[in-house]
Amino acid sequence: MYDAVLLPTDGSAGSELAADHAIDLAERHDAALHALYVLETSHAIDQLEDFEETSIFDRLEDAGTQAVEEIEARAADADITVVESSVERGVAHEEIVDYVAAEDIDVVVMATAGRTGTSRELIGSVTETVVRASPVPVLAVKTDE
Repeated sequence: MYDAVLLPTDGSAGSELAADHAIDLAERHDAALHALYVLETSHAIDQLEDFEETSIFDRLEDAGTQAVEEIEARAADADITVVESSVERGVAHEEIVDYVAAEDIDVVVMATAGRTGTSRELIGSVTETVVRASPVPVLAVKTDE
C-alpha cells in the first residue's frame, strides 16, 4: 500500500514521536523512509541586503543535518533498507508538499504543533497546512508539546 513514507522533522520531541510511527509504517510496508528538515526562511530576511545569513543558516543547517541523521540511524536499527534524507530551505509547508510530489511519496507522518489560541487561529500550524494541501494522506501524530 505504501512504498514511500515522508517524515518531516524539526528535531523536537514531537518529531521523535512521529518518527516512531513513520518507522513502524515503513517497516510494516517494506517502504522507503524519507526524512526532511526544512530551514524556515523568511521573505523579510531574503530582502535584507546586509543580512549576514551565513553563520545563522549554517548552524540551523547543522541542526537539520543532525536531526535527519538521527532518523537515519533509528531507521537502520529497525532494518529499513532505504532511507533518504534532505535538508531544504524555504517555507516548511510548501517544501513538504513539493517534496511529496517530487519524490512520489505515498503518506506523510508528522507531529502536531503545540500552538493554541489566537496564534494558531491566525497562523495555523505547519501540519494543518500540509493536511489541507497534500495530495496524499497525512498521519498527524498528536504530541503534548
